Amino acid sequence: MRRAPQWLLFYLKNLHKNRNILKFINTFLTYCRYNVTNVDYYGGVLMAFNPKHDKYRAKFQRDNGPLVGDWDIDYSYYSPMTDDAPEDKTYPLVIITAGALEGWAEGIEIQANEMPLWVDEKYQSRFHNGHAFIMVPRAPEEDDLYWDQSCLVESLRAAILDFCEKHPNVDTTRIYLIGWCVGSLGVMNLASSYPELFAAVVMMAPSRAINKSEAARLRELPIWIISGLYDTHSIYPLYTLPTWSRLKTYTNDARLLRKTTFTRAVDVNFVPQVPIIGNHNFWDWTSEDMHFVGENGHGVDHDHVLTGTYKGMRTIDGADRAIEDPYLIAWFNEYTNEGRHAIREPRRNIRPSERWNSFFHETIGHNSRLLVFRSVIAIYRWLGWME
Repeated sequence: MRRAPQWLLFYLKNLHKNRNILKFINTFLTYCRYNVTNVDYYGGVLMAFNPKHDKYRAKFQRDNGPLVGDWDIDYSYYSPMTDDAPEDKTYPLVIITAGALEGWAEGIEIQANEMPLWVDEKYQSRFHNGHAFIMVPRAPEEDDLYWDQSCLVESLRAAILDFCEKHPNVDTTRIYLIGWCVGSLGVMNLASSYPELFAAVVMMAPSRAINKSEAARLRELPIWIISGLYDTHSIYPLYTLPTWSRLKTYTNDARLLRKTTFTRAVDVNFVPQVPIIGNHNFWDWTSEDMHFVGENGHGVDHDHVLTGTYKGMRTIDGADRAIEDPYLIAWFNEYTNEGRHAIREPRRNIRPSERWNSFFHETIGHNSRLLVFRSVIAIYRWLGWME
């Protein structure tokens, strides 16, 4: 049987996520076509988890933030105090907001990615004072809410403040925020609302462009963007380039900004050998502190989840100066939020062009833009302009 085009599979697996009948049909047909085991189901896709890192996930505990409005945010967390860290010191807190389909059940937020690696002593020892707290909040996807929803900002902030109160060894001047895909939008929303709370933030594969008022409120914050030039979901010229341009325009210091791009990144698979999103996964690279080791550029085992490798990495700062050997944790250690002031500027009126962009994003939707992108790529290949 001839395999359907990858872009068609992408549409089938993302069209009308809340239509249960389509979820069922898609999952049933996918399961019949591929003899897939060790998978869980959500959102019309099959997700495979890597059991080889369960020893790291076992170090995580569960807790809940306070109820704010209609939601309280539950989360998985790692405390170095359980691993005999000295009690007379304080340690950084790293907060991770994962992408879509990584919050549909409690604990999934640390199952569907490799960030639990950071509890390993190899990485813990690189943080300021030799240890770090790790907090992975879960988006309430069972209520069809993801980190791109601004209504979750106050609940997430309350969960973070509550966590710091419960864990007095958290160094509140060294709180770092990381997000990818839809989770990077949570980073945009929360960091632009409360930039004084964070020492530095990382956005991987952002799935919308930052607006000018958000960029202005982030002008004092160190920000690192990680993106793929040919990401088929977080499309580089639509999202990353405008975001980078606006951050450079408003930043107080170009040295606070970093951007890493890849010409080839790992694909995201929800069934073996069928990449649903191409050149999209950067969080596994990040989980190894930007330095993979091993065969084909892989430092972790991506059984059934990912294909491909990482190529063409290039990192620059806000002045377009090359960063030759970037390490993420070392970059975190350079920054605290001391001396940073709360920025409470009113949002300016939205210009007609930005109103159209918002309509284009929310009403027409990502899938239509991806269809245009795929069509252009197909034409380029037909003309022989691209391999």
